[in-house]
Amino acid sequence: MARLSIPIDQLKSHYTVVVVGSGYGGGIAASRLARASTKHPEITVCVLERGKEFRPGDLDKNDKLIKPGEYPDTEFEALRQVQVDLPHFHSGSRTGLYDVRMNKEINVFVGCGLGGTSLVNANVCAEAEDAVFQQPEWPSDIRTPQGLAQLKEGYKNARDMLQPTCYDSKADPVKYPPLKKLIALEKSAAHLKEKFYPLEINVNFDKLPDDTNHVGVEQHPCVGCGDCMTGCNYQAKNTVLMNYLPDAKNHNAEIFTEVSVRYLERKGNQWLVHYQLLNTGREKFDAPTMVVTADIVILGAGTLGSTEILLRSRNRGLSLSGKVGECFTGNGDVLGLSYNCDEEINGIGFGHRSPEGRMKVGPTITGVIDMRKQPRLGDSIVIEDGSMAGAFSSLLPAIFATAAKALGEDTDTGFKDGSRESMRALESLTLGAYRGAIRNTQTLLVMAHDDGQGRLYLEDDRLRISWPDVGKQPIFAKIKDKLKEATDALGGTYVKNPVSNQFMGQDLITVHPLGGCVMANHAGEGVVNHKGQVFSGTAGTDVYKNLYVNDGSVIPRPVGVNPLLTISAVAERCCAILLEERNWTIDYIFTPRPKVEAESSEIGIRFTESMKGYCSTAVTDHAADAYERGSQQGRAEGSPIEFNLTIVSDNLDRTCSDPTAPTKLIGTVTAKALSARPMTASKGEFDHAIIDSGTHSSLISRILGFLGFGRKARGQARRLRYRMLLTSTEDKNYFFEGFKTIRDDDGPDCLADATTLALTIYDGESNQARVLCKGLLRNPAASLLRQLSSLQVTNASGIAQRWAAMLNFGRFFAGRIVDDYGANLS
Repeated sequence: MARLSIPIDQLKSHYTVVVVGSGYGGGIAASRLARASTKHPEITVCVLERGKEFRPGDLDKNDKLIKPGEYPDTEFEALRQVQVDLPHFHSGSRTGLYDVRMNKEINVFVGCGLGGTSLVNANVCAEAEDAVFQQPEWPSDIRTPQGLAQLKEGYKNARDMLQPTCYDSKADPVKYPPLKKLIALEKSAAHLKEKFYPLEINVNFDKLPDDTNHVGVEQHPCVGCGDCMTGCNYQAKNTVLMNYLPDAKNHNAEIFTEVSVRYLERKGNQWLVHYQLLNTGREKFDAPTMVVTADIVILGAGTLGSTEILLRSRNRGLSLSGKVGECFTGNGDVLGLSYNCDEEINGIGFGHRSPEGRMKVGPTITGVIDMRKQPRLGDSIVIEDGSMAGAFSSLLPAIFATAAKALGEDTDTGFKDGSRESMRALESLTLGAYRGAIRNTQTLLVMAHDDGQGRLYLEDDRLRISWPDVGKQPIFAKIKDKLKEATDALGGTYVKNPVSNQFMGQDLITVHPLGGCVMANHAGEGVVNHKGQVFSGTAGTDVYKNLYVNDGSVIPRPVGVNPLLTISAVAERCCAILLEERNWTIDYIFTPRPKVEAESSEIGIRFTESMKGYCSTAVTDHAADAYERGSQQGRAEGSPIEFNLTIVSDNLDRTCSDPTAPTKLIGTVTAKALSARPMTASKGEFDHAIIDSGTHSSLISRILGFLGFGRKARGQARRLRYRMLLTSTEDKNYFFEGFKTIRDDDGPDCLADATTLALTIYDGESNQARVLCKGLLRNPAASLLRQLSSLQVTNASGIAQRWAAMLNFGRFFAGRIVDDYGANLS
């Protein structure tokens, strides 16, 4: 599968539309606005996503996996992708795929990657019942016949793109082999005397012509591995990465990953989108944010992400509703287990194990016990089957056995039954999760209607959740009774959520967070209007006409079922209104597209360098000592300059074999003489150039050269050149040109050469413009150590390849030092 994202150095300084986030809301906005650009070429669209792009595996024409995908399927790989945000610290990579937010009353699990939570959800494509949209929490424009008709159209457009299918074994047992976990759920439904049926899910089960879907992406049939929630490596799951996002790219949207948007700032009729680059080491230097400007900003960063961005923007002076962060809901989510049942469930995913010869687990969720359409909406409940990811299978026997002893309620008793249960538990503990008690465990997922009174807020600039006594709401006691009754049908032990935050006194976790930027009639009730436009004050109906929120955060209450389709329908509606109001026309037709072949991704490397110094606008001549004079004059004038630049090589082999080939530069330059605020560097290049040939080389240089570290004639000089365009928040452009001269002179000059940069800044977009200032930047030794620690390898398929690349670069880096300074060691 071809990558959708492009290197960050290609990010322009301005776009018509900047979409923040790439889940259902962000992906829909990107697709629809990009489609508008085909008829209105002046429209430019980019997507900024904080996570990485994960590619599924490669399959052959017979749907056999021939190259592993990038979604984790082993315990080691999966744990490396877990990031946990605790009240006082953050653990794990900030681009880890599995993002867990732990709070006092409720935990939240979301996905972090290109495609958002769609990468790790259970793909259930279900509509909310009609009564949900008649509740007073919704804006009046939604509750009108026209508003409801627009929502129905949104549902239709989302279905057309997401292509849901029912896993119906009774209708077609060949295409959909019977699943033991689904049979068990139907048995529980009969015991509860409630309605049961297979759900529509966003998964492909068909052999497609040329293995290509409706937007030109390679797709294959589901293998039934049960690992939907750790990421589909078999190209079967209809995530946003497989439809809306490639559709956006097909229509010229530019997509960037590992870009974390921090806050928004209003400037005239435009927006300044402040962002940080992740996995570049910039955080080690406390580097300032970078900026891209936009005519229209659409926040689609999810309930937590969009709310956090608006809270931080409000703290920095943006006028917003006082309701930002209010009306948070977990959609009534509850996770429970029917542990160690009397019948086989087969609910553990395959993980890294081949699907050949294995009984299908099926997609994570396939059916539902539907207890909606109650006289009172708040009593509605749905219970769905689930599966546990195979990557974590080795952890399950001990965790579940411990949880069953501490929290479990056995629904059948007796000496004989107890003996069988003990034997099955022992079998799992000794032989693993695919035997005994864990093989006989049904995972149950519940959605209902909580009171929606949670609050999101910032503490030490980090998002937290407060929801006192949420677990004491009557609906959760009712859910417990229903789950215990469903377990009774299977002869198991009911265990409430074993991955809850028990030590903090709560047992709720949601995978369906909603609210925080809710829709309302006016700013006194919510954050956005029915179109998704953000209210521009604490009261009234005035809005920022070109700032939208378009994701689950606008949903003002629980929807009582998996919310992805409702989020999508609302997002489709908002985009349709946005387009109509601007007279931007699009069509929703899918034209046949050839399969886009994946390009080979070369191993790359990147690291961040920070330098500080002084410059002066009083020194603009070209004398040899101008840089030193500019530095001294700048110090006297109190005119500091600093840069935090990330050097990006997208081809490590080329960089090591031909150091004169330019690599990319991105980052920020802060110069008080030019702008009161940091300037964003773009179109940057870094290269080496030989500027003086030498006469002879030292003995040690020749020896080390023979060992493979290269050699250079003594007296030869190398110039490290830095060139980039600087854009200030005042829309002023400057050109930065700097160099370090690395010369093999007698004496210990290594650090002085490598840590001193002479700079010239021009009043324009090239070095042909008028010189504005000159000076020097220097890099302290401590900063050098941080620079080395910021080194990141990109496009490595695993740890072995990552370490090999690090050693390759280390060998190259050491070779440069020996080349340039080896003579002084002899």
